[in-house]
Amino acid sequence: MKITFPRNNNLEWLRLIFAVQVVLCHSASDFKFEIPSFISYFPGVPAFFFVSGFLIYASYLNAPGRRYFENRFLRIYPALVLVTLGGGGVVLVAHGWRDLMNNFSTYALWFVAQTTLGQAYNPGLFRDVGIGVINGSLWTITTEILFYLFVPLIVWLEHRFRYTVLVFIVLSFSLYAFGPLVWSKPIYREKTFYDIIGLTPIVWGWMFGLGILAVKHFDFIKRRFHYLPLAVIPITAMIVIGAGHYGIMFGSSGNRLGFFYFINYVSLVLWFAFVVRPVRLPFDLSYGVYIWHAPVINLLLVVGILSVHLALVLTFSLAAMSWFFMEKPFLKLKRQSLKTVVNDA
Repeated sequence: MKITFPRNNNLEWLRLIFAVQVVLCHSASDFKFEIPSFISYFPGVPAFFFVSGFLIYASYLNAPGRRYFENRFLRIYPALVLVTLGGGGVVLVAHGWRDLMNNFSTYALWFVAQTTLGQAYNPGLFRDVGIGVINGSLWTITTEILFYLFVPLIVWLEHRFRYTVLVFIVLSFSLYAFGPLVWSKPIYREKTFYDIIGLTPIVWGWMFGLGILAVKHFDFIKRRFHYLPLAVIPITAMIVIGAGHYGIMFGSSGNRLGFFYFINYVSLVLWFAFVVRPVRLPFDLSYGVYIWHAPVINLLLVVGILSVHLALVLTFSLAAMSWFFMEKPFLKLKRQSLKTVVNDA
């Protein structure tokens, strides 16, 4: 089965906006300055998860098998290796080059963890650098990669049970909603069981799952595009009135969005993506901006320059370097995928 949606869209712009939102919020927190509060009401990470569900599910159906995994590897890993080297460089700026030779095994283990599925690993040796975590934002990469691995299983199960995605959404949201209450006691280094599974699609999968439903039922949604901007009304109401005791349904607290808040949020994402006149970007800096901003913030903290403007300049500069010298060359090796099967409807 092939899935199609308009090739001319604003998803690249939106992903860049999501990445910048994360940069601004983290910079504000780490450099101790205030940003307009409305920025925090439209968090980038949940929107990334929704768009990933939308695009990656379609990508697998249109280019299944080995080609799917090759394409995912080429998109994620080259830049991930580069930013890991950059993060290690920040530690060496703080500790000096001899630290690498004196603690080579720690650096090596950290490097392997960062470039596989252990992005949450943070050795004690690094905890005096910057905010104490060299690239804490990479937990989402763990979640993304695991989702990539889950997609073929989801498709396989769908052939046997048509409501697989709905069940996946319900189970995931249940853990997301009630997990913090059920697993509240630390089991390892002050981390609860929920904190651990919170690095996986087991908890965040309902956001990916709604992205899957959106692309599966894109024709249905397209016929109702003119209603999507109305989502700004309930979002405004939920922000102004607050969620009270019903935060899990209507709240907005960092990346933890209530179910109905998220539904309305991604309705606006779809409207901006497919209804607003598309403007194509000649480059895609969203991934680079996202993965480089934390090492940049840590570097500025180490050298004592607390400037959000410099953080943005350095982050975009490194993202551009990553795109033109690492990501783009490797993406040219990708085999046929979404771009050749989507339509311009």
